[in-house]
Formats: sequence, C-alpha cells, structure tokens
Amino acid sequence: MRLFGKKDDHIFKLFAESARVVVRGGEILQGVVQDYTNLDAKMAQLTAMEHEGDAIIQELVEKLNTSFVLPFDREDAFQLAQKLGATLDYITGIIDRMILYKAAQPNQTVQEMVSLLCEALDEQEKAFAMLNDINRKKMDILKSCETIKNLERKEDTMYRNAVAYLFESEQDAIKIIKYKEVYEHIETAMDYCEDVSELISNICIKYSS
Repeated sequence: MRLFGKKDDHIFKLFAESARVVVRGGEILQGVVQDYTNLDAKMAQLTAMEHEGDAIIQELVEKLNTSFVLPFDREDAFQLAQKLGATLDYITGIIDRMILYKAAQPNQTVQEMVSLLCEALDEQEKAFAMLNDINRKKMDILKSCETIKNLERKEDTMYRNAVAYLFESEQDAIKIIKYKEVYEHIETAMDYCEDVSELISNICIKYSS
C-alpha cells in the first residue's frame, strides 16, 4: 500500500527527475575521464544538463513553498533538493577544474573515484524512484542507501590514500594543487550523495509503517 496520495505524485516526480539529471551528469563526467578529448563540447553538454537540473530544483522548491501539506517534513524536502543541486554543481566543477588547470589525462585514481561516484548516483536514482511507495519498497530503499554509504566509505579511503601518495611522490607543487582539487571535488560530490541517502533513510524510518 502506498503511504502518500496522488496529490503528492508531482513532488516525487520532480525528485526522481532531479536524481535522473544528476545521473546523466555523472555519465558525462565518466565519459570525460575515460576519453579525455573534446572537453569544451562535453563541458557545454554538462552545463546544459546543470541548467536543466536547476530548473527542476527551482520548480520543486516552488512546489514545496506553495504546498500546504507535504508528503514528509518540509525541512527534509528542502535539504534533499539543495543537496541534489549541490551534487550536480560539484560534478560540473570537476570538469571545470580540469579545463581551468589544463590538467593532463586523468589518472587511474580519478577514474576509479568517478566510477564509485557514478555507482552511488545510480543507487540514489533507484531510491528516489521508489520513495512514493515507501511501505512496500522500504527495505529496497534502505538497501540502496546502505550501498551508497559503503561506496562513500570506499571512496573516502581511496581519497585519503591518493592525497597522501600525491604529497609523497610528486615534486611539482602546481601538479599537487591540480590533482588535490580534482580529488576533493569528486569526494565532495560523493559526500553530498551520502547526505541525500541519510535523509532518505530517515524519511523511511519516520514515515513507513
């Protein structure tokens, strides 16, 4: 049985659309780190995706502001919207840093970190797609959230090791700054994804029966 009524469908639809746009942004990023060519064209594609995501978030925020009754806590809803938008911003920022710094071909660490991020974004999209059927899908939603948490832990370890190795092995200070900022942007995008999963988990606990 569904917990929320049909009047709530549009809000869930907007959340699902926003999560889908973030996934598509991640796919563009993954394409960049695997095939480091035509960066300006790929950045333009991602910027267009970011504008699409911003429009969805804006519509969602307006809907949240004008709805007298919401399917779950207003503060949770606003935080979900904000963190989804921030995730896409940081994905765009990763490519922006690469172009700005004229970075070389992304190394294996960057590729692996982006791959983990994209796995987490896929799980995030799954969770949002099930959120309007929270009673029947509760365990599946929580499973996706737990997967995201595990991916974040794995990436956090990878990030720490990568930064340590960078300072130990690299003599070029400028190169250190370039790679460290790219690593940090990927890690921050993953942190936002985990924040979203925590919010979704809390919603499941508070509103499912």
